[in-house]
Amino acid sequence: MNILVKLFGTAVSLAAGWVGTKLVSTIWKKATGDLPPTLANPEQQQEKLGKVLTFAVVSGASAAVIQAVTKRWTRGLEDKVRAH
Repeated sequence: MNILVKLFGTAVSLAAGWVGTKLVSTIWKKATGDLPPTLANPEQQQEKLGKVLTFAVVSGASAAVIQAVTKRWTRGLEDKVRAH
């Protein structure tokens, strides 16, 4: 049962990361009017360094928060499964 919880936690973490990435990209586009400077948009990577660094900080911070929240949630789920 523990392995199923870990697999489920991994799937939730991946899904949350994907949703977070889409959310940050959407907010970036609405706030700046430009596509985010990612590997999917190489022409945007030629923007001013400040803009690229700002996007890197925002996306990195959101990824860290998502990772922390999903790990905490998964740990809580594991504790509940062990208790039963």
